[in-house]
Amino acid sequence: MFELFTKKEPNILKYLNADVHTHLLPGVDDGVKDLETALSCINEMKRNGINKIYVTPHFQTHRFKNDEDDIKYRFDELQKQLGEYVSDIELQLAGEYLIDSGFEERLKTKNLLAINDKYLLVEFSFNQSMLGMEELFFEIQMKGYEVILAHPERYHYLNQDSKLLNNLKEQGVYFQSNIMSFGGFYGSESMKRAYQYVDKGWINFLGTDIHGKKYRDALVDVCKKSKFQKLLKKNTFLNNQL
Repeated sequence: MFELFTKKEPNILKYLNADVHTHLLPGVDDGVKDLETALSCINEMKRNGINKIYVTPHFQTHRFKNDEDDIKYRFDELQKQLGEYVSDIELQLAGEYLIDSGFEERLKTKNLLAINDKYLLVEFSFNQSMLGMEELFFEIQMKGYEVILAHPERYHYLNQDSKLLNNLKEQGVYFQSNIMSFGGFYGSESMKRAYQYVDKGWINFLGTDIHGKKYRDALVDVCKKSKFQKLLKKNTFLNNQL
């Protein structure tokens, strides 16, 4: 059965107000490659009701070897370049940290980029999770951070019955789903898990995880879907408390 579309409600993402997960810093990861694309994505997000955007570049040990101080400099430069074009939208810097072999050392030695200096956005590998996640997340919490696990619906090796996800929720870990998951952007199974996790009350934050024009277009499409519109109106997410 085809997903029903409705007349698009203006500013449907006003129910969130803030986007906690984006890749809009040009040239530092697999996100946008230039200023023009970043601006195009920001404008579309603004049209859909987003007024605050957290820019969260990847931090990984092997693939994206970003340094927090360099990213801060690049973010300041981005804000200068965007200038008056985005004067009516607030940009804040944070990061998305991959739980990999080097994360624990980074946690000990670096000043990590957390949302509002409070919420640390982390992700698992898409292939398999590492052992000892509950203990590592406890270490993060002992550092004073609230932990947000990015896009749990995208990890094919986990589901609503997974011991790990249930343990993390009991431990006080927040979950963030990708908005485009609700439109099938990552496949039918990810979409199914996204709706299941919302129904279980697991999802605390939503984010676009926008990387470029393809993601921008997918955002436009999902915002037209009646099922997603109802989800935003029915559920309360923590985005608008940031």
